[in-house]
Amino acid sequence: MENKERAEGLSELGDLLMSLSNRPAVSVRYGRFPAGTTPDHGRGSLAGHVHALVADLHPMWERHLASGAVPPSASQVEARLEPLTANMAIELMTTLAADDLVRPSSKLMNREIAQHTVTRIVKWLGSGATWWTNRQGSSWDPVTACTFDGVVAGSDGEYFAILIQLGED
Repeated sequence: MENKERAEGLSELGDLLMSLSNRPAVSVRYGRFPAGTTPDHGRGSLAGHVHALVADLHPMWERHLASGAVPPSASQVEARLEPLTANMAIELMTTLAADDLVRPSSKLMNREIAQHTVTRIVKWLGSGATWWTNRQGSSWDPVTACTFDGVVAGSDGEYFAILIQLGED
């Protein structure tokens, strides 16, 4: 895609991500890195956006948290992100959009619809995109002050997409 078409397509990326949002459990953020910056394909650029999203969500969850609980710093978030393949990003993002981390038998949305939407998001960012998650083996390394959280974030170096699920039991 040419840059102008790609910039206009950002609204499509936003629409796709917003269709997966199910607040307060599932939240999303997307955008273009600021003009004049040289975002890398590494986790640092994305970690800052993940941290900002977590900071925006924290007040919504604060009353459910232990007194004084605070989310990790941006550098701690960055350290907790692990690289993913595009196929693993589709699988994990689908899981976060469709399945409740707190109550695994509860569904947040139709899994087939979530997978179709997530596949379109991954294709929108393209084959050169890098993907990151806080999934460590079979557990999730926290990026929030909540008991349960999972995040998948991706970037093609110019645009980014983030989906996070938070929960408390």
